[in-house]
This record gives sequence, structure tokens and C-alpha cells, in this order.
Amino acid sequence: MASRLPRPLISALACLIWACGAGQAPAAAQPRSAAPQALDPAPVLAAPRRPAAIGTKNVTRVRKLWEVAAGGSGRAVAMSRALGRVAFSSGSPVQLYDFYTGKAAGSINTCPDVIRGGLAYAKGKLLVVCESGVRLYEGTKRSQAKVDANSARITAAAFVWPWLALGHHDGVLRIYGLDGSPTREIPVPGPPIDVKSLALTPDGSRIAVSWIQGSIWWWDVAQPQTAHKLVRRENESDSVAFSGDGKLFAEEGRTFFTTVWDFSAAPSERAEVRNGSWVKRILFSRDSNWLFRGGSDGLEIAQIGGPQRVALDTRGAVEDVATDEFGAALAAVDRDGRLTMWTVK
Repeated sequence: MASRLPRPLISALACLIWACGAGQAPAAAQPRSAAPQALDPAPVLAAPRRPAAIGTKNVTRVRKLWEVAAGGSGRAVAMSRALGRVAFSSGSPVQLYDFYTGKAAGSINTCPDVIRGGLAYAKGKLLVVCESGVRLYEGTKRSQAKVDANSARITAAAFVWPWLALGHHDGVLRIYGLDGSPTREIPVPGPPIDVKSLALTPDGSRIAVSWIQGSIWWWDVAQPQTAHKLVRRENESDSVAFSGDGKLFAEEGRTFFTTVWDFSAAPSERAEVRNGSWVKRILFSRDSNWLFRGGSDGLEIAQIGGPQRVALDTRGAVEDVATDEFGAALAAVDRDGRLTMWTVK
């Protein structure tokens, strides 16, 4: 009969069998030539979240982000989330503020006669439109380039990159291509007269104009000799605007009302939205369901074809309103020199 193994040796063998089979082998037991395990790839950082545009889903959550007493009587405002800047004008210089905090970020000495709505950011550039001319500034730098515009006094402007539409005192609308494309000229019917406000569709294919007689006209830019009369109002329309898809058009020439027109076919009235005595700036929300308006009642968001209105600030008469690249923030300037920033919270 075979002799029985000592109990200590049996216990040692059992531990070795368990380690090699049911458990994990010690690191020292692995062959030195074994290939190392492949590492997981480095995590890909997600791009910054696109901010939600102000619209039907969040309009009641728009809140003030900051406010500064910029001074003077506000004429124009523009903002760029990409550059982190808000530009404000009450003359010269144009003052710059941090997009997120409202802290002062310098100034740009430019022409003293910046027109209402004469500031715009696009493609990392700041456009400044004055009665006496146009200047283009690179990003956050102070370097500038003068746009070769007609010398006639400028009374109104509309800007959709790369097209800058200007109303001149000589009775001609001119659309300048800031990318080097040729200038297009559109003669306004009748004697030379000051243009009150201009609007371009985002693709630059259509332009609308309001002037001091209360008439509103529009053109297909490719057919500058064919003018289309939309309506004649009892008042001058200080603000006209196209929606982002170019299918809706808003004007405020009727007393106490902003009229929204449907341009998807032959122009027809779509809705009327009540307002105060006057409106200086109208913008559409990205979903085309709301109007951002600045005027005698202050700053508000008004539903198109519905009863809802969100009064954001009623302390002063607002001269200009701007949105960021995503339609996710609002900036407003009033006649008391207040500059306010609003966003969804």
C-alpha cells in the first residue's frame, strides 16, 4: 500500500491547484515574454454642447444673465458667443463686454455716427455701420478695413454674411458682397427718400424695405428692376425682419400692431401681434414661433398667432436687440444706456 503524504504537503498542493485553476495566477507566474494587454483608447472629449435656441420649449425660462450701465443713449448692440464678446454703441467709441460676465473688455474708436442697428458679428468679424461709412474689424483685434461703400449718407442697414444691404440717401439700395462679389443696386420707386429699415433673407435672395412714407416694398435680388409693393401703412415701420427660413416677414407699420406675413407663396397676412406705441427692433426665434421685440414697451418675447407674451424688461424704451449665433441669448440696449444680456436658465 502506498504511503500517505504528509498533511502539510497535501495542503500546499491543494493551494497551488486552486491558484492555477479556480483562481487567478500570481503575476510572477506569468511568462516574461507574454504580450501586454492593449489599453483602452483615450476617451474622446465631446464638443461643447450647442446651446438650446430660445423658443417654444423654453421661452418661459429666459432670465437676465447680467446688466451694465454702459452710458449714453443706446443705439446698437451685437454679440458673438464664439468670440465671447458683446459690442455696444451710443456713439463712439464702441464698447466691448465679456459675453458671459458683462465685464468691460475694451473699446474701439470708430466713427461717431453709428446708426441704429449698425453693429453685427459674423465670421469672427465686427461690422460697424455709420452714416458716413462702413468699417470691418477682425475678431477681438482693433485692426480695421474700410468697406468701399457709396459716399451717400447711410440711413439703414441689414447684414447676412457675406451680404451687407444699405439704404442710401440718394434713393438707391445697395447690396455689397463682403467676400468680393459684385455690388448690386436697386433703385427705390419715386424721388430719393430716406429708408427707415431693411431686411434680407438669410440666403440673400430677397430684400424688403420700409421708408418714411409708410410704404413697404420687396424685391427678388436677381430682378432689381421689378419692385413689389407689399402694403402702405399709416406709420413708418422702424423695423422689418425675415424669419430664418425666409418664409415669414414681420413689419410694425400698423398702429399698435406687428403684422406677420407669409412669404412661402404670394405674400399674405399670417398674424397680427399687438405691441406698444412703437417697435425699434424685431427678430424671429429660430423656430419661427416667436418675435423678440424691443421698443416703447421695453424688451419682450411675443407669440406669433397666440396670446402668450413674456415681458423681460419694461424699465426703459429699447433701441436695439441682438441674438447670438444660435438664437440662444438676447442682448438689448435702451435709451438710458443700459445693456442687458438674457439667456435660458
